[in-house]
Amino acid sequence: MVSPVVNGRYGHTVAYLLARLASDGDGAAITDAVFESDLEAIGAAALRQRLSIGASGLGLGLARGLIAAGTVRRHQRTAVYGKPVAGPAAVLAGSCSQATLKQIANAEQTMPVLRLDPEKLMNGRDEAQLALDWAAERMARTPVIIASSSNPDDVSRLQTRYGRDAVGQVIERSLAAIAEGLVERGVRRLIVAGGETSGAVVDRLAIPAFQLGQEIVAGVPVLHSIGSRHGDMVLALKSGNFGGESFFADALAIMA
Repeated sequence: MVSPVVNGRYGHTVAYLLARLASDGDGAAITDAVFESDLEAIGAAALRQRLSIGASGLGLGLARGLIAAGTVRRHQRTAVYGKPVAGPAAVLAGSCSQATLKQIANAEQTMPVLRLDPEKLMNGRDEAQLALDWAAERMARTPVIIASSSNPDDVSRLQTRYGRDAVGQVIERSLAAIAEGLVERGVRRLIVAGGETSGAVVDRLAIPAFQLGQEIVAGVPVLHSIGSRHGDMVLALKSGNFGGESFFADALAIMA
């Protein structure tokens, strides 16, 4: 049986709630977090459990829990930083979360944005090539954003017509193809918004490993490619809801 756990700001509170659920016979619990302090509380409690899984943000909570418990020591420099990578920069947004939509709107004030038409993608039109042509005219001067992100109502209508899985797969493949085309045209700094989109892009680029760099926001570090056939690259891969409204600009500044 899976039971919800109300957010706790303190590890002992979460641990108490987990213990109470266990005493009631529940074998698993789901926690949620809004602030970093929530992740710290969950991480501290998770250290006492036999098994804990979660999104990348849980890693922050576990790490700080280990430090607080004295199990490991804090070091001034814990991440591996690669050398700066020159070249054009681009953002690909496949997430339709409210956070990503706000990030796109914020970034549009300072950089060009191309919004793909998901309907045309589903109908097999060559939106990817058109997007690459559009980007090629601009990215020597400024970072560019290419987004398939749409408002929830539009997404719902598209999913009703073609099926949820089919829509997701077409959009992911299209953005992955665009990512490969951008890299072949010289892009070496790439931000991808959307968990499934990020996975599709990394698979398409066939990057075997990364070195972790500076953390942009909790759970989203700069990633330096290792062994990429395209040479040195710097990426930021994030789930849709991660980061504030200025995430794209903040990430590009760190990745410069």
